[in-house]
Amino acid sequence: MIPVLPDTDALVTSALRAGLPGTTVRVLWPDDWSAHLPLVVARRVAGAATDPAGVDSAIIDVQCAAPTRREASLLARTARTVLLAACRAQHSGPDGHLSTGAEVSGPAELRTGAPAVGPDLSRFQATYRVTTRPHPKTL
Repeated sequence: MIPVLPDTDALVTSALRAGLPGTTVRVLWPDDWSAHLPLVVARRVAGAATDPAGVDSAIIDVQCAAPTRREASLLARTARTVLLAACRAQHSGPDGHLSTGAEVSGPAELRTGAPAVGPDLSRFQATYRVTTRPHPKTL
């Protein structure tokens, strides 16, 4: 039987939550985002199963928000370290694990888009390629 590929968003957010204590980690921006700072929003934006029987390759968009530019930049750089380390350690979830990770585009400041940057919000964005695999089935 061909295994179902794991939930990549769940694996990525779980890894980020584990490595970023005190930080809110979500897949989507909350309406009341200012109540959740520091905030990391990480979600799959592209990718495909490179082997439908066991390997999924996803492009992950990671946006980091904090009250100041310095805090948002540090959060983005720390999130990068946490995510790539979780891939090397093969961070595991209920239906699979992270396998490999690579930076596609490093942390860069966002000055446009919603929510708008202002005196109480700075945002940085980076993109990563991660692969996931389902847990091996045992008989």
